[in-house]
Amino acid sequence: MRRLHTHTREIKIINSIPQNSQLLWQNDKLALYYNYDQKEGRVDWIMQNKTNTPKLVSLLRGAEFQNFTIPEYLFGNAFAEVYFADELSNFITNLINIPLYSLAIMKSKNGNKTIAFVFKIPPNSVIVAPEYGFRDMQNLFGKLLEVTPINQNLYTVVYDFTEIIEYETQTGIYVYYPPDPYIIQSYEFQIDEFGTIVTPRLILEIPESDVNAVKSLISDIRKIIDKLKRIF
Repeated sequence: MRRLHTHTREIKIINSIPQNSQLLWQNDKLALYYNYDQKEGRVDWIMQNKTNTPKLVSLLRGAEFQNFTIPEYLFGNAFAEVYFADELSNFITNLINIPLYSLAIMKSKNGNKTIAFVFKIPPNSVIVAPEYGFRDMQNLFGKLLEVTPINQNLYTVVYDFTEIIEYETQTGIYVYYPPDPYIIQSYEFQIDEFGTIVTPRLILEIPESDVNAVKSLISDIRKIIDKLKRIF
């Protein structure tokens, strides 16, 4: 499946909506605009906080092209391991100081978990996040979802290595990638919906007392995965 990708260091805060931006979605607190550069296949997502208090949000979006549709999925869900391993993003461990391009564990109402970007938009401010892969786009859809921090935990994540291959194929950029599985510390956020899960992951919470045991287990899992790779 074709996926979208971002250059995290191009994400920035601005004071107002850029000229000629198109309104895509809004409610009484937030608004989502965009600008489209067809030549570069780039959409600039423009996320506005209309209130006097900071807002924590994730972006759910998708697009239609002539011969296929990219279903709505959370921004950052597709290539989280690439952004993390190449130090283009980190997981949130401090709610006071959240970098613009931060990942986090997301938890749905039914208890499922995934990974996506979380943005902290300052009061009466705008965040612009560019995303690539929209060449010859015909239609765009998206909205902002407020997220609520639950707590900070240690997690082990097993992910689909196809994610790495697809990123390198689509961008022509060869990347570092974390071991599979890997351990991270992150805040967990409650979110109303996931959309489509484009990179399947098994995310398990690790009690601090079990860290050494889990590291041993991960070592065993890696050996099994290596054997399976040689077989297939």
